[in-house]
Amino acid sequence: MSNSWVKTITFDNGKEFAFHHRLVQDLNTKTYFTRPYTPQDKGTVENRIRVSKRFFPRKTDLNLVTKERIKEVELLLNYRPIIKFNNNNPIEVLKNKCVALMS
Repeated sequence: MSNSWVKTITFDNGKEFAFHHRLVQDLNTKTYFTRPYTPQDKGTVENRIRVSKRFFPRKTDLNLVTKERIKEVELLLNYRPIIKFNNNNPIEVLKNKCVALMS
């Protein structure tokens, strides 16, 4: 059983996930792949990718982006409200789950 908050990860079929098995081992989680050419299968993922591209446009060399900038964008995305979570952000949802588990 996983001790991570990450229970599952859904990947698309992009070449950037060729080494997904390393992540699976590190997080001890289940993974799924979407069907090719079916963006409707992964609406939340597509939305996050679209938002991420505002900060890192296509063809941005992420090796040239500082760790500080990546962390900054990570925080911005994690505090961004999501309709799926009743306009709460992922941090609020996670905190609420922690409180519920402790109760």
